[in-house]
Amino acid sequence: MPLKYQKIWSESHKAGVWKIEEPTSYFLDRLVMDDVEMAGYSRLSDKRQKEWLASRLLICQLMDNYHTSIIHKDSFGKPFVKDSHINISISHSYDHVAAILSPQKAGIDVQKRVDKITRIAHKYLNLEELHAIPSQLSTDVLLIQWGAKEALYKAYGRKSLEYREHIKVLLEESHFNQLREASPYPLKYEGYIKKDTFYESYELRTLLTGEYFLTYSIKH
Repeated sequence: MPLKYQKIWSESHKAGVWKIEEPTSYFLDRLVMDDVEMAGYSRLSDKRQKEWLASRLLICQLMDNYHTSIIHKDSFGKPFVKDSHINISISHSYDHVAAILSPQKAGIDVQKRVDKITRIAHKYLNLEELHAIPSQLSTDVLLIQWGAKEALYKAYGRKSLEYREHIKVLLEESHFNQLREASPYPLKYEGYIKKDTFYESYELRTLLTGEYFLTYSIKH
């Protein structure tokens, strides 16, 4: 399971992306799971089982606890590490899995660069957001917007958010210029969640690794 990308801010603040190439048995041989995890694992399809196992092994490695970190889900479906206060988030796309650990609320999303994103853009962007996207960058910006909103949604972790109304990603012309120049540096921008009286702002980062966009959010 080769590590494609790793970012370390501190011992408790890390992110990573892995490309899954191993058989399911590779992960089963290296993980210790409790009854709750085994029950969740057994309900998944073969493909989802491998993604599920790979994400757990990646979390364990990022935590420097190679096989024994137990991951459960709360009542909203947000994953957490048992007996730990660290925040985690997980994402899958094709044969890639990504994860982030943070003392602050955080979310992560990995997406393969595919054109079909244009068909669902209206589901997560409002008309103002759609009209602000330069036509020559449409696919990439749509993927970035989707990844950013997914990362924000996962950081929030309580569901019941409407992507077009409650989640805002603040992309500007300078970010579009960075995309036009094919800069190798991560795209740095801001975003926030606002619903009724609730408000949280986040730092966002997006980088392209191969044919995949990796986006993560960290609460201010």
